[in-house]
Amino acid sequence: MRYLKITFVRIVLSFFASNIATELIIANTNRESVSIIFTIIFMGLFYYGLTLYVNNRR
Repeated sequence: MRYLKITFVRIVLSFFASNIATELIIANTNRESVSIIFTIIFMGLFYYGLTLYVNNRR
């Protein structure tokens, strides 16, 4: 998991994960107007989670 120490990799992974989560929410609720807000919120949460995971692996 050495590659997760690179910030860019965590940003890209969190972006893809947030898009997947956002698409699942939009498909289930038909709320297309708030997709950007969901993407930003989920991206921050996934990035924070990956950062905690990397920092606690020591």
